[in-house]
Amino acid sequence: MNKFIIAAIASLAVFSTSAHAATVVSVPGSNANFVPPAGATSTFNGGSLATGFTRTGGAIQNGSVSGQYAQPAFSDGSDFLNVLGGASSTLQSSTGYNAVSCFWGSIDTYNTVHILDVLGNTIASFVGNDPLIIAPANGNQTASNNNRFVTFTRSGSDAAFGGIRFASTGNSFELDNVSFQSPVPEPMTWMMLIAGFGMMGFAMRKRSSKGLATA
Repeated sequence: MNKFIIAAIASLAVFSTSAHAATVVSVPGSNANFVPPAGATSTFNGGSLATGFTRTGGAIQNGSVSGQYAQPAFSDGSDFLNVLGGASSTLQSSTGYNAVSCFWGSIDTYNTVHILDVLGNTIASFVGNDPLIIAPANGNQTASNNNRFVTFTRSGSDAAFGGIRFASTGNSFELDNVSFQSPVPEPMTWMMLIAGFGMMGFAMRKRSSKGLATA
């Protein structure tokens, strides 16, 4: 039994530290897909963040200022997160998730998204003109193909998503409705489940052996 639990802990350690790429689904912008899916969502309205998340860097804006930032197309006119050139903004949680999505406004080549694990380490990075984003990345502020709803999803071998960092080397990076979906059970939860299954198996084997002994 002890060997079983030790093996389970070792496998969990490998699972929680392995990290590679993420799959991407990028959808042209519209009023309908500006609305975030159900999840731990940061709307930034009045600075609002999802429960359990912190934000460093960036600024909450509303409206547009020429040469600095523009309200994301198809938005409801509410507050959004803005990152100026040479800066970055990070949303971080200690909870792991299977996916994260956001509405990425006026995509530029100098915008970069970094997917982070629960410790803040980078799992994967995507620039505005990455083929997986499928955007011209020309800064167009109104076209649906350059203002997109983008979802990043972990594969079975990836570390759980615990955060996301938005960085830009030029003005500007505008985004809204960042939503983390499908929480990943914490290692302790996995350990308890595995240990529980092990104890059930042990009890069944013991009951089976008793039955054979009295037969």
